[in-house]
Amino acid sequence: MPLCGFNKKMLEGLAAFQEGLVEHGLYERSKETDQTYEERLNEELSDMDRFSPEMHRINDPEMRDITIGLSTFAKAFYRLARRKGLDDYKETTQAVNNFFIEMDKKYYGEKQGEGLQGKPNSMRQLAEYLDTMST
Repeated sequence: MPLCGFNKKMLEGLAAFQEGLVEHGLYERSKETDQTYEERLNEELSDMDRFSPEMHRINDPEMRDITIGLSTFAKAFYRLARRKGLDDYKETTQAVNNFFIEMDKKYYGEKQGEGLQGKPNSMRQLAEYLDTMST
């Protein structure tokens, strides 16, 4: 990440979160609510859509930003998992983590001075590079 980098623990946490979204948020909850996975997914996405415009009511700016970020990540992961097939959610998780690993490598480089960090227009170049990557 162009702010702090990624390490194994961070990537494992992201993987656990993504897999938990599907395993708990969809699979377990669909059984509890007697819904299909697709119905549960649609309800989760609808809930996030309805919650999004209300997040401004969280007065603590850091907690509001964390909540917005987590909700945005979860919603995007659900949409990506749907697009790639819910049965392949573990592969989707790995693809997302690989995307972050590549972002990290491009920004920081394999060795000092090889990456984009500290170079003019580094964030634009990073965004353009990431745009060429497909998950």
